[in-house]
Amino acid sequence: MRLQMFIPIISSSVASPILSGNHARYELLPFITLEEHWVSPAILSVNDTNPVLAYTQSRSPSFLATLQDLGVDRLASMSNGGIDIQVVSIAVAPGALSNASIARASNDQLAAAIAASPENPSRFRAWAFLPMAFPDEAAQELERAVRELGFVGALVDNRLDNGTFYDGAAYGVFWSKAQDLGVPIYIHPTVPPDGASVFAINQGRFAPSGADPADPETYSYALTTAAALATGAWGWHSDVGLHFLRLYAAGVFDAFPRLKIVLGHMGEDVPFMLERADGILSPPNVELGRAGLLEVYARNVWITTSGFFSLNTMATVLRNTAIDRIMYSVDYPYSSNARGRQFMEGLRNSTLVSESEWFAIARGNAEKLLKL
Repeated sequence: MRLQMFIPIISSSVASPILSGNHARYELLPFITLEEHWVSPAILSVNDTNPVLAYTQSRSPSFLATLQDLGVDRLASMSNGGIDIQVVSIAVAPGALSNASIARASNDQLAAAIAASPENPSRFRAWAFLPMAFPDEAAQELERAVRELGFVGALVDNRLDNGTFYDGAAYGVFWSKAQDLGVPIYIHPTVPPDGASVFAINQGRFAPSGADPADPETYSYALTTAAALATGAWGWHSDVGLHFLRLYAAGVFDAFPRLKIVLGHMGEDVPFMLERADGILSPPNVELGRAGLLEVYARNVWITTSGFFSLNTMATVLRNTAIDRIMYSVDYPYSSNARGRQFMEGLRNSTLVSESEWFAIARGNAEKLLKL
């Protein structure tokens, strides 16, 4: 089943610009958000053994219910957050990346859930989930999801559960297909392979006073702290940034110069390391006639704000990232739509961007990239 296509209209929810003095002002303006998650029945059937994933999934039964919902509760949260359209991705278990049938079933289930959503199914778009352990099958499923289901591209876990990134020669068929289809690939953080880095952190703390060296639990970090350091507080963001740099160093963007890559969470550390990495990585590539890192970043990369609701961070990003490459996102339900709206209101009231630039970040850039 193909998703109903959305045609922008001038209405109470999508307003035309009103010129006031030298500033473009917009009336009520819904947002488009691009990193918003849902879990499929097929994914829930996977018996994944990753200990960090098991820990995070055990946090709250109500959270899982929120993750499964594409109905009235999600729509209400979207409306309260000023969100017109969510681009929904499938929250995955790393073990499912090597199961093509689970990927196909999950995409079909997401398409069906969107079609059955109350009020207005056109308030949702979808990213495909792909079996990235098998590049040929990932390419085939990407094409099916785009052409048959109407999906806008794919959101892929940063690497396989064995630590494999997608910079090897075997992935050429996948990147070629993404370029030919003209759809973006959103690279998303994933849990550490087998939880190894979490438990390495967990065992590395200095023993506090009175600790028993024979009892690791008296000198280890709490699992919540170790998991945070390896994932959302630091580790998995820099891991995605490393993946992008590996794709650059491997020549992926020279082989496929029209690739469209989306990096969430304010660029997954890349904007903050960009000039440093360029100064080290680019010269040998440029000498060989290849593109420099700054060129690739400007040509092939879009970033979203997902879960990073800081004007200080945004101010830094704006110094080396073009306005038309920055898109608002929330990371729902891991982050709050209401908090995201507060961030966007703060950005609008700041001096960081003009009104037209704010509109581009809020909605316009996503419309253009995803051809909405």
